[in-house]
Amino acid sequence: MGAFEVVVVGLGHAGCEAALACARMGLNVAAVTLDPSRAGVMSCNPAIGGTAKGHLVRELDALGGQMARTADAAGTHFVTLNASKGPAVQATRVLCDRDGYAQAAQAALAREPRVTVVRGEVREVLVDGAGGRRRCRGVRLSDGAEVEGRCVVVTTGTFLQAVLHRGEQQEVGGRLGDAAAVGLSAALRALGFELARFKTGTPARLLRASIDVSRCQRQPSEAPRPFSARTPPGVVEHRPRVDCYVTHTTERTHALVRAGLPRSPLFQGRIEGRGPRYCPSLEDKVHRFSHRPRHTVFLEPEGPSSPLVYPAGLSTSLPEDVQVDFLRTIPGLEQVEVERFGYAVEYDYAPPTQLAPTLETRAIEGLFFAGQLNGTSGYEEAAVQGLLAGINAGLQAQGAPALVLGRDEAHAAVLVDDLVTLGVDEPLRMMTSRSEHRLKLREATARWRLARHGHRVGLVDGRELEAVQAEVEAVQGELARLRRGGRLPRLLVPGARWDEVTRGDDERPALPPHLVEAVEVEARYAPYIAQADSHLARQAALFDDLPLPAALDYRAVVGLSTEARERLTAARPRTFADLRRLRGVTPAAATLVLVHARRLVEARGGGDAPGGPVETEAGR
Repeated sequence: MGAFEVVVVGLGHAGCEAALACARMGLNVAAVTLDPSRAGVMSCNPAIGGTAKGHLVRELDALGGQMARTADAAGTHFVTLNASKGPAVQATRVLCDRDGYAQAAQAALAREPRVTVVRGEVREVLVDGAGGRRRCRGVRLSDGAEVEGRCVVVTTGTFLQAVLHRGEQQEVGGRLGDAAAVGLSAALRALGFELARFKTGTPARLLRASIDVSRCQRQPSEAPRPFSARTPPGVVEHRPRVDCYVTHTTERTHALVRAGLPRSPLFQGRIEGRGPRYCPSLEDKVHRFSHRPRHTVFLEPEGPSSPLVYPAGLSTSLPEDVQVDFLRTIPGLEQVEVERFGYAVEYDYAPPTQLAPTLETRAIEGLFFAGQLNGTSGYEEAAVQGLLAGINAGLQAQGAPALVLGRDEAHAAVLVDDLVTLGVDEPLRMMTSRSEHRLKLREATARWRLARHGHRVGLVDGRELEAVQAEVEAVQGELARLRRGGRLPRLLVPGARWDEVTRGDDERPALPPHLVEAVEVEARYAPYIAQADSHLARQAALFDDLPLPAALDYRAVVGLSTEARERLTAARPRTFADLRRLRGVTPAAATLVLVHARRLVEARGGGDAPGGPVETEAGR
C-alpha cells in the first residue's frame, strides 16, 4: 500500500480527531479501522459534554477540532449544567441522535480528500533502528499489507485484546457486534511497552414504547446554543428536539442486585481490570453505597426517531434475567422491554507515563498514543487527546515545532500533564477541580486562550483569529475604560449589570450581548484569579519542601473527599510537593491537608510549622 505522512490506527473519537487534524494541516493520512461504517460511533451514552467535558470540547473547538461541530449536527437536547453556580464550573451538555452523530463524523472524514480510510486490523507497528534510537515507519495489517507513514497515531479505544462480560457469558469484542484487535497487544509488548487492563461498561438499551414516562420527571431541552463557534446560524435551532426523563432505583432494585452479585463477573473475579470511579456499575454502587436508598436514573432517547432509550446510571454486567428483574422495579419501567442488555468490556491500555507531553512515546520516535489506550474514560477526553496527538504528529511530519499547552492555558493541558506525569490507576475522567487555574479556564474563554495555537498549526484561519483577537481587545478595552472612569468597582456588587453601571455614559461602546456578559464575568473574576495565582505562587515557594508528618491521619482532615482520603492514605506523601501532584488531590484538598498538618504540629508543641500563615480559598 502507498506511503502516507501520517497513519492513524482506529476511528473512534480520538482517531477521527487525529485524522481530520492532520488532513486539515495539509498532510496525507491513512486511517485504518476494523469497520469504516462504525467510525465515530457513540459506543456508550449518546451525549457530548458535561462537567469538565464541556470545557474540553470548547477547547478542542478553539484549536480547530471537530467534535463540537459533530455534536451540533446531531444535537437533540441541550442543557447547561451547574447553571446556578459560577461560570468556571458551568458546562454544556448536548444529547445527540446516536446514528446522526456517527453519520456526521463519517461525512466529515469523507469531505477531506487527504484522508484515505483503510479497512483492516493493525497487527504490528513497523520500526527502524535499535537500542536508544528507534523510529516508526508505518504499520502492518493482518493480511500482511504494509501502510507506510512518517508518523503513526494509535487510538485503539477499548478494542485492544478486548473481552465482553455479561453474567457467566464471555465473548471477544471491543463492543457488542464489533470484533476486538487481538494481535497488536503482543506487538506493542515486543517493542517494550508496558500494558495493563482496565474495564468499562454500558447499560441495557430500552424500548421507548414500553416506558411509562408519566411515572417519571420530565426534563425538556433548554433553548439550543451551538457548541461550536463554527456552526452556522440556524443549524441547532431548527433540529428536532427530545425530552429526557428522570427516575430512580428503589430498595427492591438494590435487593435484586445484591442477590445477583454471586453471578456478577465483577464480583466473582472474572474481570481483573479496574473500572472508572466516576461511572461505576449499578452493582458497584449498590455494594459501595449500601446506605443509599436510591440512585438517580436518566432516561435519554437515542434520537428523535429512535425506538431506543439509554438509561444513564444503570451500567451493569449482571446476567440478562437479573437485568430484566431489577429494571422492572424502577418507576416508569415496570413493563419495560429490553432491546439490548448491558455488559462490561475489559481491554488493554498502555500506562501513559511512557509518553512525552506531546503524546509521542518516549521509546519510539514518530509513534503517538491517544484516547482510552492512555487510560482515560470518556469521548471528550479521548477526542482532545486525539486532536493533540494528531497535531503533534502532523507538526513532526512537517518538521515544525511541537505544540505543548501550559496548565494555565487549558483543561486539556491539565489532562495530558497529569497522564504523562502521574499515570493512572483507574480510567481517568477529567474534572474541573483537577485544574489549579480553573477560575480562568472557563468554557467562554476557550477561544481567547487557544485560537492562536490553532492558527499556528494551521487549523484556525486568519479571519477567525482576527475575530477572536477583536473580542479580547473589546472586552479588555472596556474593562480598562471602566477602571479609568472609576466605574469598575460597581460591577463587583452582586447583581450589578454593565447596562446599569454605564447608563448615561456617552462613551459606552456598542457591545453584543455575549461580550457584555464577558465584561461582567471578567470584572468579577479578576480579583479572585489574581488572589488564586498569588496563592499558588506562595504555596510553591514556601511549602513545596515542607515535610508532612509520617503518622498524619488523613481520615481526620475535615472536608476531604473520600477519593482524596484514599489516595493520600495509600501514597503517604513525604512532602507537600509530593501531595500536590497526587491524582485525585485537588488544590483545595491540598490546602486542607496543609492547614491540618500545621495545627497538628502546633498541638504537639512543635511550634509554628514552616512557611508562616496559610490562607484558604474555600467557597471560590
